[in-house]
Amino acid sequence: MKVVKSLLVFVLLIVAGLANAQFTDRFWAFGDSAAINFKNLSNPLPDSSILRVRGTCVSICDSLGDLIFYGGTPNQTIFRPPSPPYTYDWGFLINKNHNIITNGDSLKALEWYNEMTIVPNPANINQFYIFTAGETPINQGFYYSLLDMSLNNGAGYVLQKNVQLQIFQTADCVTAIKHGNGRDWWVMIRDWSYTQQLNNFYLYLISPNGLSLHSQQQIGSAYINGGLQRLEFNNAGNSFFSCTNGGLIERFDFDRCTGVISNDTILAPRATTWRRNYWSMALSPDDTKLYTTSFLAGTSSDTSYFVQYDLNASDFLASGDTLLALPASNLNSQEIGLVQLGPDGKIYLTAEGNSLDCGFDYLYCDTTWNLVNTNLSVVNNPNGLGAACNFQPFSFYLGGHRAYAGLPNNPNYELGPLRGSACDTLTVGIKDIINEANSLAIFYDAGWSTAFINAKNLRGRNFQFQLFSINGELLKQESGKLSSEYYTQNLNMSSFSTGVYIVRLVTDKEVLTGRFVKN
Repeated sequence: MKVVKSLLVFVLLIVAGLANAQFTDRFWAFGDSAAINFKNLSNPLPDSSILRVRGTCVSICDSLGDLIFYGGTPNQTIFRPPSPPYTYDWGFLINKNHNIITNGDSLKALEWYNEMTIVPNPANINQFYIFTAGETPINQGFYYSLLDMSLNNGAGYVLQKNVQLQIFQTADCVTAIKHGNGRDWWVMIRDWSYTQQLNNFYLYLISPNGLSLHSQQQIGSAYINGGLQRLEFNNAGNSFFSCTNGGLIERFDFDRCTGVISNDTILAPRATTWRRNYWSMALSPDDTKLYTTSFLAGTSSDTSYFVQYDLNASDFLASGDTLLALPASNLNSQEIGLVQLGPDGKIYLTAEGNSLDCGFDYLYCDTTWNLVNTNLSVVNNPNGLGAACNFQPFSFYLGGHRAYAGLPNNPNYELGPLRGSACDTLTVGIKDIINEANSLAIFYDAGWSTAFINAKNLRGRNFQFQLFSINGELLKQESGKLSSEYYTQNLNMSSFSTGVYIVRLVTDKEVLTGRFVKN
């Protein structure tokens, strides 16, 4: 009995250690090989990456501020899939040595701005969920991949890839926040449509028991064509803001313990004639100022704006103070991009300078270097009102690299538990360390002619993979040894005809089957 108690204490200590594992947001990789190293918060320095990405990018560091890995959806030829040509790019994951992680290519994503985020696995300190979204009819849905950085001699390996969670068009606002217990995570997405009025929030819970759809909530203003969105949590984590390209800003309360969204408040209503197309927003560290980037649509103006709003003002819109305006004869030749609160408590702003000079891929020509694209603008005192915020345009030199519109879509990894709440104290029991039932997930992508096949929680160590036609004809077979409880494969179906196919995965402990349609 004494041995059993000691073993239980040991298990509880391990799980409690996982709950307290701390990650940070101290390395930003973005733009044209640009990066910022925030390890010394009092003196952030320009750094470099191998990204060449206009928008979406993500990164995560350990508790000491050292980079673990980063990723994005690059606009560059060397990252793209082989022929036949595709109309959209893949997402990639890159380790701290600036090498593409094994099996870390071809993540479902596009070339938007907030379609990807990283969430640590509460059950394993070495594993990370990478969530990705598809915003257009040809590339829609919501997916996750699972990365283990302890594999491949510390260079990382993607254990599960493109596991499909939803099939609808997902708005460009994938967002994560830590659960009130300080260990688990919430991931939030929204759907959108060109033709339907929608106001749905989908909330996923990530815990030691795995990943599950926790709730679907209908709240807030319904909208059409709201693909370009941003969800921004305040620093306390008890509310979040939503802005869209339709000129709408809303505030919602959020319960980090239950995941309940409530008390919708419209701060900026959607206009029917002219409107501000909001790109992004960031909150001051004291949650009293909201900073937005936008441009005017429905007018002759091609000006983009960076504006500070006072959340304590009686009239939110009237409190707007324009800190920067970039007029241009062509909106895409000079344009304010995304804004983000840095780990040093300052707010950073991107802008593009002549991003269309080399075509629609938004890649600067080698000769295009200017004040706008080689620097970030900085709000040095975001809590200050108006001029007291000490905004310095184009003041952070990127060390010979260039910015586009995007900055990392990283959650607040250092947010602690919700002190004094019902979920503040973690009750760690045996159920917290029980694995999910094993399962086989299959997602077929017609554009890539590829079936992404993933299995998890496998007990056996020898496997046999088989592909059958709907008539039972064995078309493909392979066998080998499993190095972990996971199995993943990108099955190229380009040489196979359209139809229904059966997948069978056999180990010395289980048999899993599934099917998919090649269309």
